[in-house]
Amino acid sequence: EHTSGERAAWIVKPSASSRGRGISIISHPHQLPRDDVVVSRYIARPLLIDRYKFDIRIYVAVTSFYPLRVYVFEEGLVRFSTEKYAWSEQGAASLHNQYMHLTNYSINKHSSKFVQNSDATADDTGSKWSLSALRRHLTRCGVDVPRLNALIDELIVKTLVAVEPGVTASCRRYCAHRNSCFELLGFDVLIDDCLKPWLLEVNLSPSLSTDTPLDLKVP
Repeated sequence: EHTSGERAAWIVKPSASSRGRGISIISHPHQLPRDDVVVSRYIARPLLIDRYKFDIRIYVAVTSFYPLRVYVFEEGLVRFSTEKYAWSEQGAASLHNQYMHLTNYSINKHSSKFVQNSDATADDTGSKWSLSALRRHLTRCGVDVPRLNALIDELIVKTLVAVEPGVTASCRRYCAHRNSCFELLGFDVLIDDCLKPWLLEVNLSPSLSTDTPLDLKVP
């Protein structure tokens, strides 16, 4: 894929890690670590707000896989990088600057430019917003937010359908009744500058820590 001729960067993540640990961005295969990793094409043209990159944490409860029963929480979190985003067509700029390229809260909260939320009613300020605040902002910018929401819902359903065979087989083997278990998932979604949502990852047992008043506001 790298030798296909299209210049691209790649984001490399450990196969079993959390809180942004071990993530790197590379521009050539020889930079790959020899560990067990997940490699994805880096989305070089994300949607920006005030030149900052962001992603969305969406909480999803799955109570059944056969039939598929999914609940998407209306509220969520928007996590910002803490360095203004820059990109060059000739290659990635400042690939090692995690505060520019990564939106993980666990990483950016250590930046000197991180702005902590101190008032839950001001949910559109600082380095972490509510999902409602993002929707209001995009509406003011003329974005068709209902269509974007529908695309994100479609992404969530397709992701769950993709893993349905393995999950269903395990449930039938180990669960006495199909309604005897459930899972809360944290979907991390990136929106590009064409308003297309991309799945970054799905988190099992996502963190529900409440470091700020905004965290307490978001169910």
